[in-house]
Amino acid sequence: MNAAPFAHVGGAVIADHGPLALAASRALIGFYDVEARLAAEGGARRWANLCARRALTLTAAAGDADRWRRAAGWADPDAADG
Repeated sequence: MNAAPFAHVGGAVIADHGPLALAASRALIGFYDVEARLAAEGGARRWANLCARRALTLTAAAGDADRWRRAAGWADPDAADG
């Protein structure tokens, strides 16, 4: 897989397996950040780069979804997932 499978569509974060809640997106970003750091420290450069790319792509998608929801009038963007 060359591209990270995350996107923003109409206030939603979409992954290759379906929609992700914003809170779940943030947790997954944290996971990928930790994996990237640990992989880099262990010399697994390809894995580190993959995890870093996925974290960056998901961060952008979550940020876009957050902004879209705020523009649509949600004071709490996470509430849109409820």
